[in-house]
Amino acid sequence: MTTASDRKVIVTNRPGRDQLEKIYDILDECFSVGRAYFQERLDLDSAYDPDTTWFATVDGKIAANVQIFPLSVRVGQAVLQTGAMGSVAADPNYRGMGLTHKILAAQTDYMRETGYDISLLLASKHAFYEKAGWRLVPETAYAVEKQPVYEQPDGYEIIPFEPRYLEDIRSIYDQFNHYRTYTVVRNEAYWNDLIHWPDWKKSDCLLLQQNNKIVAYGIIEKKDTEQVFINEFIYLDEAADGVEYLFHELCRLRPKAKQILAMLPEDHKLYSYYHQHQAEPVPIHTAMWKMINLYSTFHKLRPELERRLNDNDWTANQELCIALKCKEERICLDYRHKQLSVSEDIPAGSCVSIEVDERNLITYMIFGYPAEGALEEDAEHADILRALFPKQQAVFYLTDKF
Repeated sequence: MTTASDRKVIVTNRPGRDQLEKIYDILDECFSVGRAYFQERLDLDSAYDPDTTWFATVDGKIAANVQIFPLSVRVGQAVLQTGAMGSVAADPNYRGMGLTHKILAAQTDYMRETGYDISLLLASKHAFYEKAGWRLVPETAYAVEKQPVYEQPDGYEIIPFEPRYLEDIRSIYDQFNHYRTYTVVRNEAYWNDLIHWPDWKKSDCLLLQQNNKIVAYGIIEKKDTEQVFINEFIYLDEAADGVEYLFHELCRLRPKAKQILAMLPEDHKLYSYYHQHQAEPVPIHTAMWKMINLYSTFHKLRPELERRLNDNDWTANQELCIALKCKEERICLDYRHKQLSVSEDIPAGSCVSIEVDERNLITYMIFGYPAEGALEEDAEHADILRALFPKQQAVFYLTDKF
């Protein structure tokens, strides 16, 4: 096995075309999806910035790479700049040298310097990424047995997606996810790129039409397996009566499927349907998070947190000075006269000191502080944490996976 001793290792970004071609070769060797999958994802991204492609060379030869996919992720009314880490690969001839960890460390510095707030990666090798500072935040999907064909309700029609309907589904997406935590802000360019990316081609999209108006859409992964995921299912309020019909039509596209899985917030119409049909919870252990900059994160969260404190019966009429510590970073949350300020300066005096584990803090931000059964390490300040981080109807759509 090659070791790092006596070898010249350089970690950098902004590959030239020839270097990018070598990176695609490594990805092709490491992943069964093939070279074109990775090349199309960047070539068809109009916002692609070579700064986000990082690689390590050993004695001048490209040996490993990691890609940052910049995402704008909502937390309530706030939007956090998120570095989504993907395309992690190392040439088998250079494994064991810690090259990927060196790249991830350099990328963490880069993200901190260029305005990123948090980072997300989707992985199965948790211990490997834990060593690089990412923390697993478990999620839950639901699996339901596929039901017999559903009777078509009056006034609704199912049609396949065509690019001419893109603005319709973009509008539905924006309305449904307005202030919905964990969703990605998709601007026009993002949508235009999205329908050409490889993962879109690996799914099918159906639209629900009512009186010649598109009122809902669903996206299901293209797999001939017994378990199939709904990647995305979004609707307008006026489409409530047609939601189950659209769901069953998506299921019909997968005749071999016995179970249909979905990530569903509790306010989704399909959530009640799943539970009526004895859906099974399925633990999902793939999302790993890292706090890049505590201050910038909470500076952007400030209006959202202020609104939450004002709406909470326990905190609304109080004055609070909170010294919040996460890892080595500390910030001050000063709430007076119904206004919240965020500072890196901790004043002397009667601040409430709260130290929160990084994994817990990100869990609270995304899903909310547990309504019952406060975690032992945070129980002393449960009322404050519950006010700052109420339960969220959060969901990450698999359409945005990277």
